Amino acid sequence: MKRLWIVVTPALLAACAGMGGSKGTSEAAVPDADLGRLSQGQMGPVDEARQFLGSARDEQARAKLHVQEVQHEDQLAKADAQSAKADADRAAVQAKVANDSREPGQLEQARVMKQQSDARKRAADARADYAKKLTAARQTSLAAADQQVALGEARLERAKLIALQQGNVPAAGKYDMAKFDARVSDAQKSFDQALQKARGQESQAMAAQQAWNDAQRQAQAQAVPTGTPATPTGTGMQTGTGSSAPSDTAKPPGQ
Repeated sequence: MKRLWIVVTPALLAACAGMGGSKGTSEAAVPDADLGRLSQGQMGPVDEARQFLGSARDEQARAKLHVQEVQHEDQLAKADAQSAKADADRAAVQAKVANDSREPGQLEQARVMKQQSDARKRAADARADYAKKLTAARQTSLAAADQQVALGEARLERAKLIALQQGNVPAAGKYDMAKFDARVSDAQKSFDQALQKARGQESQAMAAQQAWNDAQRQAQAQAVPTGTPATPTGTGMQTGTGSSAPSDTAKPPGQ
């Protein structure tokens, strides 16, 4: 009779261990049917946990909306980049005309146009950087909001078991509180890490926004040469710096 040898590799052992760990986490849940023997007065821990979960889901919905809104800022940044390129092209044409004619007035106009187009490009680049960092901040805030919902779900399941134990419901005996505590602990750790990352991304977005505002002001100052009367609002050549900065940046959950 032939013998069948089964080779157990380290990878297979790790996979089996991982499956066992995920099973323990997935079992840390209490069906609502087990709460049927509790009175309304015994539902305090559950009601409190449900309130936390509801708030977390509200934060998650707002974070999703902010992710959608940031797409508009990216579109504005691209429009500014196109405008800045058009300014640079016009400045290049004027520089060629001035070099050909060597007329002092043309040379001065070429110098001013080049200076203005450079300032507008810096503003457009700064806005593009801000849009990029704002998008990242909004996405990490959404990730943190997702983790907060997961934490709320874990806390709710543990609260159900606590309520069963406090109510001396026999069904509580079939659950292992250690698994529920582990689920909450893991969810809390994941949320804390995600929140820390979201706050870091928010700080970067705010710094990028300030840099864009500074570059925009410089571009606007360059748009009117020294000694030239300012153009009335709503007339004259467009600066290509786009609209004013949004009043807010990405906010992590709970901010």
